[in-house]
Amino acid sequence: MNKIEIQNVSYTYSKGTPFQMVALNDVSVAFEKGKITGLIGHTGSGKSTLVHMLNGLYRPTSGRILLDGQDIWEKPKEISKIRYRVGLVMQYPEYQLFDDTVRLDIGFGPRNQGLSEQEVEERVKEAAEFVGIDDEMLEKSPFELSGGQKRRVAIAGIIAMRPEVLVLDEPAAGLDPRGRREILGGLVRYVERNDATVILVSHSMEDMALYCDNVVVMSHSQVYRSGTVREIFSDADVLADIGLDVPAVAKIASALRHEGIELEGELYTVEGVKRAIIEYIGRSGK
Repeated sequence: MNKIEIQNVSYTYSKGTPFQMVALNDVSVAFEKGKITGLIGHTGSGKSTLVHMLNGLYRPTSGRILLDGQDIWEKPKEISKIRYRVGLVMQYPEYQLFDDTVRLDIGFGPRNQGLSEQEVEERVKEAAEFVGIDDEMLEKSPFELSGGQKRRVAIAGIIAMRPEVLVLDEPAAGLDPRGRREILGGLVRYVERNDATVILVSHSMEDMALYCDNVVVMSHSQVYRSGTVREIFSDADVLADIGLDVPAVAKIASALRHEGIELEGELYTVEGVKRAIIEYIGRSGK
């Protein structure tokens, strides 16, 4: 079942001026409920424009964006309501932080949803725990934090509103491996707990392979290809055609295939390739 869908959407920056630029050109793509969908593509492919349209920050030049089958721009004066249902964490989280303390910053969204102070505090604690923010950090100014900590606070502020759709633009950028696992693993738990839909923009093919169910590939303002993680990453040559990479382990599997070693299974994660090699050795008796 599709939670949010883009139908024949185009978007042009500075339309009618000498600086006119087409960012999206007749794009149609759907995002499934209860799934994590990765969005990949080169800089300038249209990824960021697309995600900024999902919660109404940008309005399509043409086409429709449907949330549960309803056009989000059907009632333009109520577009702010969509932003509680579709939460967006931008690539630069410092632009989303503004309050005196981390606690107040995380609670800003739930408070504006009209929740009681008790409910707000419960949401703050839950969201903070979710992204690995301890009680001591809650009393700090968000502007005293490191880049990675700011990113956690920005994500917590969106999660505290419990959006039905969570959109994240490079949420793990700048984090160490442990931080990446905590944040991205948390997204998996968020989906499972809330039956939510997550859309994840990242340049890390390894992250896409590990945490996503589906992948949408953008190129030159259009959808180049979409499918399950297995469908997209099983053929490295497809992505190579537009200059995109694949997980390093998928390259190894591809190289083995060119040497006549036919592996079977999920050939885009370390565990998947490991299992495939063991099974191959078992079949061949080597």
